[in-house]
Amino acid sequence: MKDSLYVWKYKQIGETIVSNLNEKKHSAHLLEKKDDVVPFLKKLIKEGSKVTVGGSLTLDECDVLKFLSEGNFSFVNRYNAKTDEEKRSAFLAAFESDYFFCSANAITIDGKIVQLDGNGTRVAPMIWGPKNVVIIAGMNKIVPDLSCADERIKFISPMNAKRLNAKTPCTRIGECIDCESKDRICIHKTIIETGVRHPGRFIILLVAENLGL
Repeated sequence: MKDSLYVWKYKQIGETIVSNLNEKKHSAHLLEKKDDVVPFLKKLIKEGSKVTVGGSLTLDECDVLKFLSEGNFSFVNRYNAKTDEEKRSAFLAAFESDYFFCSANAITIDGKIVQLDGNGTRVAPMIWGPKNVVIIAGMNKIVPDLSCADERIKFISPMNAKRLNAKTPCTRIGECIDCESKDRICIHKTIIETGVRHPGRFIILLVAENLGL
Protein backbone atom coordinates (compact mmCIF):
# COMPACT_ATOMS: atom_id res chain seq x y z
CA MET A 1 0.00 0.00 0.00
CA LYS A 2 2.84 2.36 0.92
CA ASP A 3 4.66 1.73 -2.37
CA SER A 4 1.46 2.32 -4.32
CA LEU A 5 0.97 5.62 -2.50
CA TYR A 6 4.48 6.75 -3.40
CA VAL A 7 3.92 5.84 -7.06
CA TRP A 8 0.65 7.80 -7.10
CA LYS A 9 2.31 10.80 -5.45
CA TYR A 10 5.27 10.72 -7.80
CA LYS A 11 3.03 10.45 -10.85
CA GLN A 12 0.97 13.43 -9.72
CA ILE A 13 4.07 15.59 -9.19
CA GLY A 14 5.73 14.17 -12.29
CA GLU A 15 2.85 15.10 -14.55
CA THR A 16 3.10 18.71 -13.37
CA ILE A 17 6.85 18.87 -13.94
CA VAL A 18 6.64 17.23 -17.38
CA SER A 19 3.96 19.74 -18.35
CA ASN A 20 6.18 22.63 -17.20
CA LEU A 21 9.19 21.23 -19.08
CA ASN A 22 7.14 20.89 -22.26
CA GLU A 23 5.93 24.45 -21.89
CA LYS A 24 9.59 25.45 -21.93
CA LYS A 25 9.88 23.76 -25.36
CA HIS A 26 11.63 20.62 -24.15
CA SER A 27 10.44 17.11 -25.05
CA ALA A 28 9.58 15.68 -21.62
CA HIS A 29 8.00 12.34 -20.79
CA LEU A 30 6.93 10.66 -17.55
CA LEU A 31 7.79 6.97 -17.17
CA GLU A 32 6.36 4.87 -14.36
CA LYS A 33 9.46 2.81 -13.61
CA LYS A 34 13.12 2.44 -14.61
CA ASP A 35 12.32 -0.69 -16.62
CA ASP A 36 10.38 1.56 -19.02
CA VAL A 37 13.47 3.55 -20.00
CA VAL A 38 15.12 1.13 -22.46
CA PRO A 39 11.85 0.30 -24.31
CA PHE A 40 11.31 4.05 -24.75
CA LEU A 41 14.86 4.49 -26.07
CA LYS A 42 14.43 1.62 -28.53
CA LYS A 43 11.71 3.67 -30.23
CA LEU A 44 13.66 6.91 -29.99
CA ILE A 45 17.23 6.11 -31.11
CA LYS A 46 17.79 5.20 -34.75
CA GLU A 47 20.21 2.39 -35.55
CA GLY A 48 23.62 3.67 -36.55
CA SER A 49 23.33 6.80 -34.42
CA LYS A 50 26.47 8.11 -32.74
CA VAL A 51 25.84 8.08 -29.00
CA THR A 52 27.84 9.25 -25.99
CA VAL A 53 27.26 9.55 -22.27
CA GLY A 54 28.14 11.74 -19.31
CA GLY A 55 29.04 10.29 -15.93
CA SER A 56 25.86 9.00 -14.26
CA LEU A 57 24.75 6.32 -11.82
CA THR A 58 21.20 6.65 -13.15
CA LEU A 59 22.18 5.51 -16.66
CA ASP A 60 23.65 2.34 -15.20
CA GLU A 61 20.64 1.71 -12.94
CA CYS A 62 18.29 1.96 -15.93
CA ASP A 63 20.46 -0.37 -18.09
CA VAL A 64 21.08 2.45 -20.57
CA LEU A 65 24.81 1.72 -20.80
CA LYS A 66 24.11 -1.94 -21.52
CA PHE A 67 21.50 -0.99 -24.14
CA LEU A 68 23.89 1.37 -25.93
CA SER A 69 26.77 -1.12 -25.76
CA GLU A 70 24.77 -4.01 -27.18
CA GLY A 71 22.71 -2.05 -29.71
CA ASN A 72 23.54 -1.23 -33.31
CA PHE A 73 24.96 2.19 -32.48
CA SER A 74 28.27 3.97 -32.78
CA PHE A 75 28.82 4.19 -29.02
CA VAL A 76 31.86 6.10 -27.77
CA ASN A 77 31.91 4.86 -24.19
CA ARG A 78 33.88 7.08 -21.83
CA TYR A 79 33.99 4.23 -19.30
CA ASN A 80 36.13 2.14 -21.65
CA ALA A 81 38.82 4.82 -21.91
CA LYS A 82 42.05 3.90 -20.11
CA THR A 83 44.61 6.59 -20.92
CA ASP A 84 44.24 10.36 -20.59
CA GLU A 85 44.30 10.66 -24.38
CA GLU A 86 41.52 8.08 -24.76
CA LYS A 87 39.45 9.91 -22.16
CA ARG A 88 39.95 13.24 -23.92
CA SER A 89 38.95 11.67 -27.23
CA ALA A 90 35.79 10.21 -25.68
CA PHE A 91 34.87 13.54 -24.11
CA LEU A 92 35.35 15.41 -27.39
CA ALA A 93 33.26 12.84 -29.26
CA ALA A 94 30.24 13.99 -27.25
CA PHE A 95 30.12 17.26 -29.20
CA GLU A 96 29.63 15.44 -32.50
CA SER A 97 27.15 12.85 -31.28
CA ASP A 98 23.55 12.41 -32.33
CA TYR A 99 22.51 11.68 -28.74
CA PHE A 100 24.28 12.60 -25.52
CA PHE A 101 22.94 10.85 -22.41
CA CYS A 102 23.18 12.10 -18.86
CA SER A 103 21.15 12.67 -15.71
CA ALA A 104 20.53 15.86 -13.71
CA ASN A 105 21.64 17.06 -10.30
CA ALA A 106 18.29 18.76 -9.79
CA ILE A 107 15.14 19.76 -11.66
CA THR A 108 12.86 22.43 -10.25
CA ILE A 109 9.10 22.03 -10.28
CA ASP A 110 8.77 24.91 -12.74
CA GLY A 111 11.14 23.14 -15.17
CA LYS A 112 14.68 24.45 -14.67
CA ILE A 113 17.47 21.89 -15.01
CA VAL A 114 20.46 22.37 -12.70
CA GLN A 115 23.88 20.74 -13.16
CA LEU A 116 27.13 21.05 -11.22
CA ASP A 117 30.20 19.50 -12.81
CA GLY A 118 33.88 19.05 -12.08
CA ASN A 119 35.69 19.07 -15.43
CA GLY A 120 32.74 20.28 -17.48
CA THR A 121 32.60 17.16 -19.66
CA ARG A 122 28.90 16.79 -18.89
CA VAL A 123 27.67 20.39 -18.86
CA ALA A 124 29.66 21.53 -21.91
CA PRO A 125 28.00 19.15 -24.43
CA MET A 126 24.64 19.79 -22.80
CA ILE A 127 24.98 23.45 -23.75
CA TRP A 128 26.24 22.96 -27.31
CA GLY A 129 27.25 20.23 -29.73
CA PRO A 130 25.15 17.05 -29.67
CA LYS A 131 22.02 17.09 -31.82
CA ASN A 132 20.00 15.73 -28.90
CA VAL A 133 20.54 15.63 -25.13
CA VAL A 134 18.69 12.86 -23.30
CA ILE A 135 18.31 13.49 -19.56
CA ILE A 136 17.08 10.58 -17.44
CA ALA A 137 16.18 11.49 -13.87
CA GLY A 138 14.38 9.99 -10.91
CA MET A 139 11.97 11.81 -8.64
CA ASN A 140 14.65 12.29 -5.98
CA LYS A 141 16.12 14.96 -8.28
CA ILE A 142 12.99 17.13 -8.04
CA VAL A 143 13.22 20.29 -5.91
CA PRO A 144 10.86 23.22 -5.33
CA ASP A 145 13.20 25.97 -6.60
CA LEU A 146 16.77 26.95 -7.43
CA SER A 147 17.66 27.60 -3.79
CA CYS A 148 16.63 24.06 -2.90
CA ALA A 149 18.58 22.79 -5.91
CA ASP A 150 21.74 24.28 -4.41
CA GLU A 151 20.93 22.71 -1.05
CA ARG A 152 20.37 19.32 -2.65
CA ILE A 153 23.63 19.48 -4.56
CA LYS A 154 25.58 20.43 -1.44
CA PHE A 155 23.97 17.52 0.39
CA ILE A 156 24.93 14.91 -2.23
CA SER A 157 28.36 16.35 -3.08
CA PRO A 158 30.22 14.43 -0.32
CA MET A 159 28.67 11.17 -1.52
CA ASN A 160 29.62 11.88 -5.13
CA ALA A 161 33.13 12.94 -4.16
CA LYS A 162 33.58 9.75 -2.15
CA ARG A 163 32.24 7.66 -5.06
CA LEU A 164 34.80 9.29 -7.36
CA ASN A 165 37.63 8.79 -4.85
CA ALA A 166 38.18 12.54 -4.63
CA LYS A 167 40.45 13.62 -1.78
CA THR A 168 38.25 16.48 -0.64
CA PRO A 169 37.38 17.61 2.90
CA CYS A 170 33.73 16.64 2.41
CA THR A 171 34.65 12.97 2.02
CA ARG A 172 36.14 13.08 5.51
CA ILE A 173 33.67 15.26 7.38
CA GLY A 174 30.51 14.40 5.42
CA GLU A 175 29.45 17.91 4.47
CA CYS A 176 30.33 20.60 1.95
CA ILE A 177 32.55 23.43 3.23
CA ASP A 178 33.00 25.14 -0.17
CA CYS A 179 36.60 23.94 -0.27
CA GLU A 180 39.48 24.95 -2.53
CA SER A 181 40.80 21.40 -2.90
CA LYS A 182 42.43 20.52 -6.22
CA ASP A 183 40.15 17.46 -6.24
CA ARG A 184 37.01 19.57 -5.88
CA ILE A 185 34.19 18.25 -8.11
CA CYS A 186 31.88 21.27 -7.75
CA ILE A 187 33.23 23.69 -10.35
CA HIS A 188 30.92 24.41 -13.27
CA LYS A 189 27.30 25.23 -12.48
CA THR A 190 24.79 25.30 -15.33
CA ILE A 191 21.08 26.13 -15.30
CA ILE A 192 19.02 25.22 -18.36
CA GLU A 193 16.26 27.82 -18.22
CA THR A 194 14.35 26.88 -21.39
CA GLY A 195 14.60 25.05 -24.70
CA VAL A 196 13.05 27.85 -26.73
CA ARG A 197 16.12 28.36 -28.99
CA HIS A 198 16.22 24.67 -29.94
CA PRO A 199 12.79 23.13 -29.26
CA GLY A 200 12.91 19.44 -28.45
CA ARG A 201 16.72 19.18 -28.29
CA PHE A 202 16.46 18.25 -24.63
CA ILE A 203 14.60 14.96 -24.25
CA ILE A 204 13.81 14.49 -20.57
CA LEU A 205 12.67 11.14 -19.22
CA LEU A 206 11.36 11.63 -15.70
CA VAL A 207 10.97 8.30 -13.93
CA ALA A 208 8.49 7.95 -11.05
CA GLU A 209 11.13 6.28 -8.87
CA ASN A 210 14.25 7.36 -7.00
CA LEU A 211 17.39 6.89 -9.11
CA GLY A 212 21.06 7.67 -8.57
CA LEU A 213 22.27 10.12 -5.96
